Amino acid sequence: MRLPVGKTVRKNKKMIICSSLVILAVDLTFLYINYISLRDTMFSTLLQQAERHQDEFTLNLKMAYNSMLQMSTLITSNGDLSKALLKEQQPENGGEPVKQAATTKQSFHKTYQFGSLESSPYLLSENKQSYSWLRGVSPVWAVDPSTNDKVYVGAVEISTTFKDIVKLYAKLFRVDTAVLLNKEHVRNRMWNETTKAYFEQHPNANHYVEVTTSPRLLAKILSQVFIRNDYKTDTIKVIYDKYSYYSVYYFPLPENEEQNAELPGFMLIWEDVSDQVAHYAKNFFVNMLLAALAFFLIESGLIWLLNRETRLSAAEQCAAIDELTGLFNRRYLDDLLDNELHRTLRSQDAPLSLIICDVDYFKRYNDTYGHKAGDECLQQIADSLRLQARRSSDCVARYGGEEFVIVLPRTDIHAAIDIAETARKAVLSLNIPHASSSIVPVVTVTLGVACTRQLAEYDNLFEAADRNLYIAKNNGRNRIEPLKI
Repeated sequence: MRLPVGKTVRKNKKMIICSSLVILAVDLTFLYINYISLRDTMFSTLLQQAERHQDEFTLNLKMAYNSMLQMSTLITSNGDLSKALLKEQQPENGGEPVKQAATTKQSFHKTYQFGSLESSPYLLSENKQSYSWLRGVSPVWAVDPSTNDKVYVGAVEISTTFKDIVKLYAKLFRVDTAVLLNKEHVRNRMWNETTKAYFEQHPNANHYVEVTTSPRLLAKILSQVFIRNDYKTDTIKVIYDKYSYYSVYYFPLPENEEQNAELPGFMLIWEDVSDQVAHYAKNFFVNMLLAALAFFLIESGLIWLLNRETRLSAAEQCAAIDELTGLFNRRYLDDLLDNELHRTLRSQDAPLSLIICDVDYFKRYNDTYGHKAGDECLQQIADSLRLQARRSSDCVARYGGEEFVIVLPRTDIHAAIDIAETARKAVLSLNIPHASSSIVPVVTVTLGVACTRQLAEYDNLFEAADRNLYIAKNNGRNRIEPLKI
């Protein structure tokens, strides 16, 4: 039997490994939950920000429309304009004046396209077509002097394109934008040499880029963003490009006023959100450091406990081990024997055997060969006896001087006698010279064996084994007692 120092160390190591794995799993779970939470929070914030940009864009469209409507209304209030249009509507040969609006569409009507405030108006022609949803149209009425009736003589239309609105919007709100038109819409409404050439150059393209504030980024975004058929999205896509992060969001362009008209296209908005991503990344990094620090502190505590338990077990072993032979000492033996006897009393079917071993004529050996040789002799005998403790519950101890004790739990008298005989022969086979011995010229041992099942009511185990040892010595030594049962 050995003290459970190694067993305690192995047990503590297993406990630390299991605890470390559990703590690591908890840390990783915490980091994963934290990552998901921070990511969802960031995406929710970016989505709200994108929806706010959409609302801002819609509001700007409404404001632009109202402005153009007001401008067209203001122009139609000019009396000279209505008189001029009425004069152009009069028949050349003095015929009846035109009264119905349906007959006012004449070839001499001209439509002018206005760009930004800095540009001059130009005549709208086939090569200047674009997606012009914003139109301020006001009818022009005049009083026919010949009939004194109010007649429709024309309309004032002020319109603008996204090429002007988008650029102003992007500059105002510090975002990048693009307007992309559906291929079918382009084919049906604004097919010309320019759009035809575009789709010939991009045969796989489904959309026509009406305007964009950053062509390079637009190409990368379109390759990474999935565009739904209804041009609606409730999520944010974050892409990385040249040390910057961009949030991408799109929404459908305002529908045409015609019934069952197809969606013309969509508005794509992206903005640099590197600072926001860095903020959330910093929070996650701090949480990761805290988790690592917590893991380190807990691991340090567990390792400290392991070392403490190991030191205590080592100290306990030092207090229970005989320094010369490395066997258990008398103090440990007394505690062990007391515990085993109590266990045997609780379990009547489990016998306990005890062997007391004494080196024959050991005083003469010391006198002949010296104490140093005597110590070496005891060490060799101890090593030989230790081999007889084949089970983990068996114990070999040095009782004192040249006496040794072997404790054999759950061993009957027959098995104990066999072990004692094997031990005697093992020591004899060492052939340690002993010229002063009265038996044989080598070192021998005498053994006394006792078992709890053969004890008298008034007897105890140790006294019975010691008595049998005394009998064996009187019977000539180098033997065991009882020889057999």
